[in-house]
Amino acid sequence: MSKNKTMTTSSSSSSFVITLVLCLIIASLMIPSKSNPLTKVCIKSKNPRFCLQVFGLNPHRSPYELTQEAINLALRNASETASKIAIFLDDTKDDNLKVIYNYCLDYYHYAIDALRGAEENFLKDGLVYDRVYVAGNFAQKANFYCENEFQRIIGYVYASTLTKDNERMGIFGSIIVAAADILSNSTLVEK
Repeated sequence: MSKNKTMTTSSSSSSFVITLVLCLIIASLMIPSKSNPLTKVCIKSKNPRFCLQVFGLNPHRSPYELTQEAINLALRNASETASKIAIFLDDTKDDNLKVIYNYCLDYYHYAIDALRGAEENFLKDGLVYDRVYVAGNFAQKANFYCENEFQRIIGYVYASTLTKDNERMGIFGSIIVAAADILSNSTLVEK
């Protein structure tokens, strides 16, 4: 009987140690530090938890890599949302919703163009952040403008079918701005 008790105690002790180590690793990633650009970027974004989930818990990316990844993720999100809006536009019979979806589609196409320009400029020049900031700020505004279109038509109340997509776009925009800010203030730029 003492053998089973020893195994249970040993097993419990091992579980506790593993759990403690995992908690310490996660806590170290969540605490801002000068050596962890991911944490710095995520803390400056609109939704740090979402940011950490999207980027994963790999703190070993340079500010340059984070900025580039943020642009790519925002571009993918904007493209997926634009495709979704195009489907809604094709499926709706309501003329007011068609107007709303057309505006939203325009906002997202402008955001896609800005993000593509920032991506192209960033890949080519690397250290020019103006277009990256502009693209990040526009991504944040595109989601806001689109969401407001659902309330714009007087006499009608439309529930937005794009709220989650718009929120995500705003967060991605804030991540781009935060990443570019960290990169522009970084003394060590690694590609």
